Amino acid sequence: MLKNLIYITIFLTSFLSYSQNIKSITEFKKVGDSLSKNRLSEFDKSGNLVREVNYGRFDSRLKTFRNKIRTFEYKNEQRVSEYFCEDFVSKDTCVLRSFSTFEFDKKTGIEKQMKYESDSLIRFVREMKKSKIIKSSKTYSWEFLPVEKPDFEKALVLVDTIFYDKMNRKIKRVNYNSGKKEPVIELYKYSDENYSYQTIGTFRDTTLTFQYTKLQKLVDKKSLNYIFQNSENYKYEIEYY
Repeated sequence: MLKNLIYITIFLTSFLSYSQNIKSITEFKKVGDSLSKNRLSEFDKSGNLVREVNYGRFDSRLKTFRNKIRTFEYKNEQRVSEYFCEDFVSKDTCVLRSFSTFEFDKKTGIEKQMKYESDSLIRFVREMKKSKIIKSSKTYSWEFLPVEKPDFEKALVLVDTIFYDKMNRKIKRVNYNSGKKEPVIELYKYSDENYSYQTIGTFRDTTLTFQYTKLQKLVDKKSLNYIFQNSENYKYEIEYY
């Protein structure tokens, strides 16, 4: 009877985790024998990332902690804006560093992003489209010399294509850069406990293996854009709606 009760409890706990919507994920980094808050990600009930805070170190010169904050706004399940600012905690001031506007074309399914510097100069223009198994984007970038008006002939052009499996896991990524001859390719392979990440076409091609944790499986199933770090150096706290 007790054994059956334990199994039922485990099943219900697992079922609730997979069925409930995640409200926030807090990441803690191990520092010596203690844990330090490293990152906070907040989601709406549809699974959209609405706010992310990366906690910084103490600035001894300014005598304040400096955190980096991104916030997103949505309308009818589509992004309409993104703001990135640097939070000077003791001064209660978040200085705008960049911002983006988004437009979604229902007929073509294309989302257009315009990213600006804090002075409203244009950093890049990106068009994105996603189906169930493919996400593609084309970016015209003036990253190192932002412009007042887009000059597409002088832009660095990036074409990025990501392929997903039926479980919404990234399995391949191909990135073309107009400044290079060959594309950079990323390959992902999954097993029950691990997944590998291989790069081809870089200066130092490499293959890395990561633990495929239950938490990562959970957010992948919920289609959340979130990557967990290794469990040896990081711990997590999840809040549900």
